[in-house]
Amino acid sequence: MSRDIIGSLLELPDFEPERERVLLPRLGIEFELAEVPYDKLVRIRRERDAQIHLLLAAIVNHPELKSEAWYHDRMGCASPADALKKLLRMGEVEKLCRVIDRLNGYAAGSVVEAADDELAAGALNAAVEELEKN
Repeated sequence: MSRDIIGSLLELPDFEPERERVLLPRLGIEFELAEVPYDKLVRIRRERDAQIHLLLAAIVNHPELKSEAWYHDRMGCASPADALKKLLRMGEVEKLCRVIDRLNGYAAGSVVEAADDELAAGALNAAVEELEKN
């Protein structure tokens, strides 16, 4: 049975982050948001202004947000995070973070509990398949 699990894990497709496009009508700007890898997400959660840093990590279609020409020269800020805080409203930040959370698997239905009888039936089927091979 452990071979079946290992085989299943090895057959998983390469990681391709989920993405979603959102529009901020007030600014007339469209952001493409991508899910953030687990290890990076854990590091971001430790940051001051974690939501802003999450946005900077998840927005994939506007690399200029991290350029000094934009955040320092145009926005007059010391960092991309400060410039993004200046640009966005708190409610916009919250809603964008909810989209990112959904992409990262924090939405209903992203993990579904299996009933005990389904788990037992799956284990029984795996055991029968293993016996049939031998």
